[in-house]
Amino acid sequence: MGEMAPDLLSALKTAFIQRQFIRFNYQDARGQKTQREVEPQVMLILPPLWYLVGWDPARGDFRHFRMDRIDALEALPGNHFRRRHIPFEEDVCPYSEMLNRSAMLRT
Repeated sequence: MGEMAPDLLSALKTAFIQRQFIRFNYQDARGQKTQREVEPQVMLILPPLWYLVGWDPARGDFRHFRMDRIDALEALPGNHFRRRHIPFEEDVCPYSEMLNRSAMLRT
C-alpha cells in the first residue's frame, strides 16, 4: 500500500464542491499507467484504503480508483457535471447521518 499524494484531498474537495471533471494519472494493480478523466461522485473509505468513485464518460460506467494510486490530479475548469445515482448509495451513509444514528442508539 502506498501513500496518498499530499494535495489530493484538497484538490478533490474543490472538484466535489464545484462539480468539476478531473484528470489524473492512475496506476492499476498490475502497474499499468493510464490517464483518466472522470466526474468525481463519492469517496469510499474501507480502512485502510480510500477510494474515489467516479463516472467515466469514456467507459460509460462507474469506476473506482484507489487513492494511493492517483497522481497529478487536476480539476478541469469549465466542465461541470450533475451528481449521479450511485448504485450502492443506500449501503453508504454520510458522516452526519452516521452520527445521528449513533446518538439515537445511545438514548
